[in-house]
Amino acid sequence: MQAYRFRLLFEDQEDFLRDIEIKPNQTFREFHDIIRECVGLEGNELASFFVCDRKWLKSQEITLIDMMEGEDAAKDVADDEETPHEEKMPIKVMDQVRLKDVIEDPHQRFIYEYDFLNTKTFYLELTRILDTIPGKEYPVCVRKEGTLAAAVLPNINSFLDDPDEEAMMKELDDMIKDGGMEEEIDENFTTEPEW
Repeated sequence: MQAYRFRLLFEDQEDFLRDIEIKPNQTFREFHDIIRECVGLEGNELASFFVCDRKWLKSQEITLIDMMEGEDAAKDVADDEETPHEEKMPIKVMDQVRLKDVIEDPHQRFIYEYDFLNTKTFYLELTRILDTIPGKEYPVCVRKEGTLAAAVLPNINSFLDDPDEEAMMKELDDMIKDGGMEEEIDENFTTEPEW
């Protein structure tokens, strides 16, 4: 029996990496769970894997929950034959897809996005195919470097204490009060729909 070793990198942090080993017949849901566990993600947010080519271009989505169920049938009835159909990226559900079903490249790449409202983007690449060790639990994180840094929000007080920023805010307030911004509005702009 063999296992895949994937390297996981975080988009916003150079000193962060995880190496994860998982069997080919395990699901993307199991992959999602081990990533959450070894990265320290809470686990109460939506997530998706995207199957990518060597240039990180997405070709297929594997999502935690299919939010589009039932919508396609309603769309088919409502669509006009004259309306051109956009090509949609195929979507599958993590519980139903095994890793071996989508591995097409010895260095297969995936993008893993977690929490769509505050997206954390991770890059995964297959780095090795190795023999499993009898008795070893899979999936497993075999290497950890760095911790996921919390997003730092700007301190509003330090922003307002800056004399340049304070002057700029006062100038903006004055422009709004005096109507100084009205001159820059496009006269042809309309909120009426064009159709």
